[in-house]
Amino acid sequence: MKLHHIAVASFAAAALVAGGVAQADTGTPATAPVRAGRVLPDPVACAASTTAAAAAVANAAAAADVAKSDAATAAAAAKAVAAAIAASDAPDALAKTAATATAATAAAVTSANATVAATTTAAAATKAAVTACAAS
Repeated sequence: MKLHHIAVASFAAAALVAGGVAQADTGTPATAPVRAGRVLPDPVACAASTTAAAAAVANAAAAADVAKSDAATAAAAAKAVAAAIAASDAPDALAKTAATATAATAAAVTSANATVAATTTAAAATKAAVTACAAS
């Protein structure tokens, strides 16, 4: 019997904490009225921010694809430099190969930085969407 009283008291406390009213077992669940001051999310703002977040994530994915491609190009150019050195190519040819590798590496760094920026933007847009779609 003591456990029953503890269970009833626990149920009542939980219902009050949740904002509802504890009721006797009538088959009807306790209701939780909307608290004063609670603001429901604006569906238009939620939809707009969710769309913006999806676009930002797509941009970040596209930037990552470009960075991956540029990194592969830079790696291939570095291998070409190594092959030119191993083949004892003429200094002019080696210089051209090295210049190509340097440019490819610079492009890879630039696209990697663009990926970081796009990912940061996507994270901020996603956070804004969560905020816009959450009830306060």
